[in-house]
Amino acid sequence: MTVAPDTSEPQLAEFWTAYVDSPWRGPRYLLRHPVRLWRAVRATRQLPVVEARPSDRPGGRAIRATLSTRGPLGAPARALGTAMLGVPADPQDYVTGSSAQTLRRKIRAAERAGVTWRAVADPDERQRLLKVANEAERHHPDPTYRVADPDNDDLLDHELWLVAEDRDGEPLLLSVTPVDGELATLRYFRTLGRGTAHSDSRYLMTHALVVELSRLGVRWLIDTEPPGAQKNGLRHFQRMVGFRYGRIRLARSTSTVLATAVLPTYLSLEPTLDRAASFAVF
Repeated sequence: MTVAPDTSEPQLAEFWTAYVDSPWRGPRYLLRHPVRLWRAVRATRQLPVVEARPSDRPGGRAIRATLSTRGPLGAPARALGTAMLGVPADPQDYVTGSSAQTLRRKIRAAERAGVTWRAVADPDERQRLLKVANEAERHHPDPTYRVADPDNDDLLDHELWLVAEDRDGEPLLLSVTPVDGELATLRYFRTLGRGTAHSDSRYLMTHALVVELSRLGVRWLIDTEPPGAQKNGLRHFQRMVGFRYGRIRLARSTSTVLATAVLPTYLSLEPTLDRAASFAVF
């Protein structure tokens, strides 16, 4: 898969930004903006495609659940693309070039502040971090990201746990990523508090996650949230660290295939997720 040679991808990003900024959702937005929808459908058809055949292991099941999310009318929630990050075989390539200038600057700021990261393998420590993460969600200072009853026990099913810590060893950010072959999904990537160090740790940890995924042979990191469910602040951060829109073709049984010809009629842009999406970074 290569980067699309035209303007399709940024056009689709503009569509989703306008959608999230609008007071209208789902079919009401489509009825008011048919030309925007037509342009978004056309742009989506020109996006590169990644084939996905998730296994029945925990990582594969998590990825299939992510890619199978549907909206209230039963349409695929990712019919108009999904945010994904290409993971290079050499992770140094991720922080090379002018497009990564802000990323490199933020990583250096985190390192100067004493922020470090490490993998977490100990089951007891994972349990402790899970409790810290749940408490951080319950008491998040921004009500937009506050979750009264976090449902994160499934994190313990997955092996790639990373934590960012300040110079005193206090956790700043927790990342848990289901992995299955060349695909991975952002099940959990949340700061555990608020402050400059927490904010800068997002960039350091995105790089750390790319390093670990590259080591595991992963080539694509898929955002857990469909585009219509993302907040624009999150969209801006993701694009700053390299996420772009692409298409995932998910292998599934013929009884579950939805014909793309009915997209304009049945497309839903505001999916109802089974659990709270967990790439919250502000």
